Amino acid sequence: METEQLQPKLHKAQKALEKALDEACGVDVTQVDTGELIRIEETLVLASKAAKEAVSMRLRLRSQRGGGQRSTKSSREAADEADVIKRRVLEDIRGTRWFAFAVQPSSAGLEHGGLPESFRKGWLVFESANELRRVAPIPKNWEDMPSDELLLLCYRAPSTPRRTSSAEAKEDSAQPGPS
Repeated sequence: METEQLQPKLHKAQKALEKALDEACGVDVTQVDTGELIRIEETLVLASKAAKEAVSMRLRLRSQRGGGQRSTKSSREAADEADVIKRRVLEDIRGTRWFAFAVQPSSAGLEHGGLPESFRKGWLVFESANELRRVAPIPKNWEDMPSDELLLLCYRAPSTPRRTSSAEAKEDSAQPGPS
């Protein structure tokens, strides 16, 4: 794809990201109901997709600017490429869509010793709409692993409760139980 074709796509992705972030970030979450929070979550999903598209377009434009020639990358460019999260999307036989991505612990998390030993070198996350699973340590070459093997790792991993914010926990505890 030529640079002239990528520029409008990049512009569109950046505009979509800007719009979604404006919609989601301009809200006082303590003053909205659960329906509005769901709308914000959906807007942030759109923002995430737009950000990924913008990153993809920028990387493609950068590679085209290089013209296929070997070029020395600045440390900033190398850092930009290293920051791109490797992610795989899988669909199991039930039609459940799983997103797989690796997580590296922060140095703060390691310093405080808050992680189990097996998670200290990172973990692989499998996330669906309803479930979260983790595998530690990160399997070698998971990015290139056949989908069937990756799904097998997913199925073998224990399900993990999703973290909730303290505001959500307070809201849940304030709701009356079933009568």
